[in-house]
Amino acid sequence: VGVISTIDYVIIAIYLAGMVGVGIWFAKKHTDFDDFFLAGRSLTTPLLITTLISTYYGIDVLFGDSQLGFTDGVVAWFGYARPTYAFFLIAAFLLAQRLREEDFKSLPDILDKYYGKNTRYVGAVTSFIYSLPALSLYGFGMLGDVILGWEPIVGMLVLGGIALVYTLTGGFWAVVLTDSIQFVLMCVVLAMAFPFAMNLIGGFDIMIEKLEPNYFDSMGDLSIWLIIIYASTGLAILVEPTFYQRVFAAKSYKNIRNALIIGIFIWGSYDWIITILAMAAKTGTLVGKTIIDPGTGALIQKTIIDPGVAPDAALLTVMVAALPAGALGLFMAGVLSTEMSTLDSYCLVAGGNVAYDIYKPAIKPDATDQELIKTTRYGILLSWVLGFAMAVSFEQMLGLWVFMASILISSVLVPILLGLYVPKFRKPLAGFLSAGLGLSSTVILNVYIMMNGTFDLEEETYIVQWLGIDFLQEFVMYITVPISLIGFFIGLALDKGGRS
Repeated sequence: VGVISTIDYVIIAIYLAGMVGVGIWFAKKHTDFDDFFLAGRSLTTPLLITTLISTYYGIDVLFGDSQLGFTDGVVAWFGYARPTYAFFLIAAFLLAQRLREEDFKSLPDILDKYYGKNTRYVGAVTSFIYSLPALSLYGFGMLGDVILGWEPIVGMLVLGGIALVYTLTGGFWAVVLTDSIQFVLMCVVLAMAFPFAMNLIGGFDIMIEKLEPNYFDSMGDLSIWLIIIYASTGLAILVEPTFYQRVFAAKSYKNIRNALIIGIFIWGSYDWIITILAMAAKTGTLVGKTIIDPGTGALIQKTIIDPGVAPDAALLTVMVAALPAGALGLFMAGVLSTEMSTLDSYCLVAGGNVAYDIYKPAIKPDATDQELIKTTRYGILLSWVLGFAMAVSFEQMLGLWVFMASILISSVLVPILLGLYVPKFRKPLAGFLSAGLGLSSTVILNVYIMMNGTFDLEEETYIVQWLGIDFLQEFVMYITVPISLIGFFIGLALDKGGRS
């Protein structure tokens, strides 16, 4: 593994200081809650492109995609990433316009209008859990470990703490403008890293020679059931709290539609490069190089990348090995930016769930904008602490992402989409049972499997035996989404009144 030089540390330090500076600059510039939480509903297409891409292309893609690319090959793009683009197209042409028709501020706002306060609170809890910055903090821990030699918990505390500072102070304007800086860094760094990684392993020919043929099969050797689950995590986009926040913050529907269409091409390129870099890392574990033993002076054979590298740390490891001084610092700043753009966005949404979706309607309906901003900051802090607890309780990143996505999809996908498109289905009990049963069944099943199942190193997930069948933790949505749908129609049948 390459050595990190002083210039790399200087570049990283300058970047981190700059991000905190942006947050402090915006700390006193908010006129009201709309300005703090939705940037005054004035985002144009270029700003929407940068904030959408850098938020979504956070840690779950950088390390979730690369984990799958490392273990299974191009299926990471064809089976995991590609279906997401179809959901983005649906969001651009069908969903965003409906969401813009009414004056919503958050996802639970929609549930409140269609199904009442009780469903709003379930939606707020769901959105809050989904928005916990566990994935980003997990990534900061890995970053500190692989790059800086820190214990993962130290990386989470130090690097995650810096992102927390500028989110607490700066609000959504700080998020959007730091996302713009981070977007440029991400694109430049990945384009720069690609040739270095290819050079390190000896080019595409070596990759084709060393990797198993299934690495180049568009569906790999994964079971169709697992591919369906990975692909269906893209459904989260249709009820994604940070996506909804950006729809509500856009200047117009046209701005958000254009940003999504342009974004799909950038997302596709970004995903593909990440997948190939992960495959390069796998190749590096199979390609030997001759080095001189510093102790004996003898020539010894060693692989370019340690074969024992964790799959979700593979991308970082190949970059440290491939990039020269200075370039490595830029790459690290780029990775940090990817992580931070995700953490700040989700913490802000979670804070909004506490202040706007629970505190205001349930505790203080006449809360002033300043009180809402203050309570949002408390919510941001709470989400960071709970996200930290969740990050240290999961074995690997892809499982954590599937857990987060399954909570969101199982709880609010059915009531949001049916409420948006079928007005006669807007019955309070239908929404409440659908969201409540979806949320509770997802949490109960995941906890049960993690407590009673065994962690399979080959599958990299928890597995429990039911009726002689191996049931993977990722399969939970096969049970919980139907529960949510059944709950909706039971509520619809029982609720003889209209929307209250």
